[in-house]
Amino acid sequence: MTNPLVMLLLLLVFSFALAAVLSCFREDEKSDIMRGTLRRAMVFSVSVIGFAAVAYFTSGFVLFPA
Repeated sequence: MTNPLVMLLLLLVFSFALAAVLSCFREDEKSDIMRGTLRRAMVFSVSVIGFAAVAYFTSGFVLFPA
């Protein structure tokens, strides 16, 4: 299994890249792009972490209870 810190780092890089692209499409001013990139990156990261937590607990407690 991959190191969790590496996975977290990759998640942050992917989130910032995705947020930058989305912010550039939606905003025109540089300051708005920078502010929107940070906000969207955090939203994407929290969303992915939330989906991962739900999948982890569902697989551990609902699908394969010990």
